[in-house]
Amino acid sequence: MVILSVLFATLCLQIGYSRRLSEDINNEVSAIPDGNIANYEYKNSRDYVKISQAPIPHIKKNVGSHVEFYCEAMGSPPPTIQWYKDHMRITENESFENSNLIDRTVGLAKVASRLVINYILPRHQGKYYCVAEAGSERDKAATDLIIPNARGREMNFTQLLANKILGAHHRPRVTFWAPAYMDIIGSDIVLPCKSVGNPKPDLWWIDPNSKTIEDGMDNGKFVLLPDGELSIRSITWEDMGVYICMVKNSVGDDSVETFLYPMQESNK
Repeated sequence: MVILSVLFATLCLQIGYSRRLSEDINNEVSAIPDGNIANYEYKNSRDYVKISQAPIPHIKKNVGSHVEFYCEAMGSPPPTIQWYKDHMRITENESFENSNLIDRTVGLAKVASRLVINYILPRHQGKYYCVAEAGSERDKAATDLIIPNARGREMNFTQLLANKILGAHHRPRVTFWAPAYMDIIGSDIVLPCKSVGNPKPDLWWIDPNSKTIEDGMDNGKFVLLPDGELSIRSITWEDMGVYICMVKNSVGDDSVETFLYPMQESNK
């Protein structure tokens, strides 16, 4: 039986935003069998997911403004986050379990997502949902985008081109990543880093020793995947630390951090 050998809160204390992450975990412990993450038995337990930071419930923005929705979730297996407008999915964040590179993981992760709208139009007004999924479990939170000056401001395709809205250059933003990730030593994992931006941004990863990770380095242990994810095969204790995903184009840059904590396997 695989059992977490350390508290997830211990992991959180080792990164800069540790206090907030630790409080999130403590607030959600009651949803886990027996209320103790340290004794949470993954092998035969049900999947778990919880939105730990919901988007702001109501946002008011005028036509032409920039807006970003933000959402965080924690769960096991590591969750994914999708965004919906009304009942239509508008993002494509692949589930960790759908990757052909890894088997179903017993890992635990905190993930974060941004939905970026660079130029608000009247058609963007409505209700948006952050939907987190981990295995068979799902949680969601809603936000309303209100556009006070929407009336009569819609544009057709020709107008969007004439006003140089379509094809406009924007600084890159990372839109899906994992601030914290735990898994059993020996597991194959994938750290997500999806981004948007125009021109399409360059993306690279920095390891805990502040070195750029090259595709296929360490005899194929590290692989850079097409959508920006970092695949790490057979994680060891030495792989622990902060991994930085960086994106950059001609307009600007962005970066996010993932703290990886490899866990000992305990059999009872």
